[in-house]
Amino acid sequence: MFKIHKIIVAFLLLYTGASSLFANDNQTEEYKLKSGVVIYSISGGGVLAPDLNLTITGEGKLRFRDWGKVALVEEQIEESTSGAFRNIEKFTKCIKYDKRQQFNVDYDQEIILERPIPKGRGLEDLTVGMLPHGKEVIAGRNCEVWAKEGVRVCLYKGIPLLIEKELFGIHYEKKALWVEENIDVATEQCSIPNFPVQKIALFKTSIKQKKGYAEVSKYLSKILDEISGKSSLNIKKHKQYYLDRLGQHIFERQKALLPKMLESMKRARECLQGADDSLEANDCIEEINRFKAKMVKEDENNIDTWDVAAKNKILDEFDENIAVLESRMKCIRAAKNITDLSSCMSR
Repeated sequence: MFKIHKIIVAFLLLYTGASSLFANDNQTEEYKLKSGVVIYSISGGGVLAPDLNLTITGEGKLRFRDWGKVALVEEQIEESTSGAFRNIEKFTKCIKYDKRQQFNVDYDQEIILERPIPKGRGLEDLTVGMLPHGKEVIAGRNCEVWAKEGVRVCLYKGIPLLIEKELFGIHYEKKALWVEENIDVATEQCSIPNFPVQKIALFKTSIKQKKGYAEVSKYLSKILDEISGKSSLNIKKHKQYYLDRLGQHIFERQKALLPKMLESMKRARECLQGADDSLEANDCIEEINRFKAKMVKEDENNIDTWDVAAKNKILDEFDENIAVLESRMKCIRAAKNITDLSSCMSR
């Protein structure tokens, strides 16, 4: 990763809905290319808590035409944890900029949120609070590097080819793999799903949105914004506080899932006790497999043999796993953050 001296300046990046730092990069009319396509790789991770590692993988695409007046940003990100417990979450983004309007696709609610882009918001916003740091070659293009503590971007003709963020060893990188310039990007290639549209006023709205979880990259940007200008000593003093905030969405998800998982295991154990064959046994563990799919990326468990020996072995495994998780439930219920939860699950 990168290391630079601290720059004590204000770092102004405005957040909107489901947008990220990268999404804000594309609100504009100031690309120096008429049209193009950029393919990105997304990676990152680090140690969120003792015995809890985070891995970020994904891909992104930017398509634009009319000098960036029309642009479509798409991302698919997967975050997984390993160690004290396992968790896997997938995030899909689709944001369209059409002249002075921004459209954020909410796949969970199957709606599109439309909001106006504030006047005067241009690509120059991206480098406010940063200083130039030379040039790099990304995807075969020479781009200009701008940086401040914790954030580094590389722009090619106003287009971001590299975005890096880092805080206490948790890092995120979006890097261009391929750039195609001045190609025909038709209107249908900059389209979004045919969901109902809800308009949102620029500064005020009465629309109540369901607040879903956001990926670590978004939290990284928000926290880096908050700590800009604060002393390094003060920031280091609160290291665990910031790491817990980065893992808050994982903590909340796991704290809700683990008690449900325990009850599901108990129901499956009772069902398996009365199962007469492998077909019935597999029906018993169907709910458990659904829970596991929310936590880990593994194939479903299937029971092929259901004789006396196999049945007793599986029941013994359920008894042991139920006992272990049940013994941790008091600690899990009392946990207030991801560090506490990691400690509970490491026992």
